[in-house]
Amino acid sequence: MTLTVSTDLSVNTNPTQVELKLQDKQKALRDSIEKGEPKIFGVAQIVLGLLIISYSMPLLSAERTMILNFGVPWWSGLMFVISGAAALALEKYASLKAVSVCLAVSAVAIIISVIALILYYADIAFSPAAKCHAELHQMCKQQYYATHFSTGLKTTISMVSMVQTALSSAFTVILYNQRRNFTGYVTVTE
Repeated sequence: MTLTVSTDLSVNTNPTQVELKLQDKQKALRDSIEKGEPKIFGVAQIVLGLLIISYSMPLLSAERTMILNFGVPWWSGLMFVISGAAALALEKYASLKAVSVCLAVSAVAIIISVIALILYYADIAFSPAAKCHAELHQMCKQQYYATHFSTGLKTTISMVSMVQTALSSAFTVILYNQRRNFTGYVTVTE
């Protein structure tokens, strides 16, 4: 802030060039966040999290496997919902701190998603579908249909988790770039 004293002894304060540049950078950060990217990513993450949770409900009636014992669909789906909620909150509270928090939550969502993917594919590998030993014109046992249904659901949920991993990764890169572009202009009051 610069002070100027006029001939009539009145004091005027004018922002310096650094303060003006800081204000411009803060406005640019808010504008880049308000473009709608956090809202789009947030809604998509919430929908994918709820999709994973709802798709996993039929697994409760299937044979208990590693996925059900560890509760993978529920904690991974819940993490995706939390990550999406953080992105939606970023839209409302656009600041460098909010970007950092959202970046951290998105990074945790990526880690959770990768762990979930590993567990899904390990479960599919260790719990193969039953074989049908029926002859021509006979139906297979219920175990055959149940295990195929369970494997199909796990495969579908794992594909949704892959989409979530890609979505979280893209959003994390965008947030990291925004944070890096504006880190040099942090104010003392933030």
